[in-house]
Amino acid sequence: MRKKFRFQHFSLHKLTTIICFLICHVAFSQSEADSALYNQSLKNVNAFYKNEIKENLHLYAGNEYVKPSALGQKVNGFPYFLSDSLLEGSIYYDGSFYNGVSIHYQIFNEKLIVNVPFYNTLIELHNEKIKFFFIGHHEFLKIPPDAASALHTNKLYYERLYSGQETLWAIREKRFILSAKAEDQSANYFEYDQYFLEKGSAFYTVGSKKELLNALSDRKAELKKFIRQNKLKFKNETESSLIKAIQYYDQTKNF
Repeated sequence: MRKKFRFQHFSLHKLTTIICFLICHVAFSQSEADSALYNQSLKNVNAFYKNEIKENLHLYAGNEYVKPSALGQKVNGFPYFLSDSLLEGSIYYDGSFYNGVSIHYQIFNEKLIVNVPFYNTLIELHNEKIKFFFIGHHEFLKIPPDAASALHTNKLYYERLYSGQETLWAIREKRFILSAKAEDQSANYFEYDQYFLEKGSAFYTVGSKKELLNALSDRKAELKKFIRQNKLKFKNETESSLIKAIQYYDQTKNF
């Protein structure tokens, strides 16, 4: 059973212990150098509390994170977004915005994991308290239930790739798949990306050039020409091609 992690309680206790140690240290020290060291140490402790703990009390409360079990398999890939390492990001959580947070986004079961500074402990945040988050320049949000229903998906988080008069969204998904060969003791994480366009109150799947042109049929001829002239490659460079084409579509609507 995973432990509940209440960082604020533990950190305050730790802070009190450190301060008491410093007071005892100076009480038995006679030199000005020791007194100066004490004063500086006390300032450092207060600064740590203010900058690393006090402003993030609500963030550092969640369940202890346990990495997915490999079940004795040799695993290729990783369950997180972009990297197996923690990445810098920011989170709107429990009514407050937190910047400069070390984050894992575990895609296959949509868990957001943060590193607790100083203690180097990983905790899972509560999904119901997360409004949106960034990992680098990647922006993840929750969409309204009616939009999710229209897309026949029960995913929690969607990456917003482009926002203009239309919005381009991506669904990131990873699956943990065991090898089909009994003698092959391995497993793989495979990532699948789905794209959809929000246009007015409607949503369209746009995973290919054909689907995009159908969704933006009122500028189909202009888009075809733009795609051809700019040599957009929807099969190999789907994401960047979609963004460029939709940006162009937005521009033509103003003419």
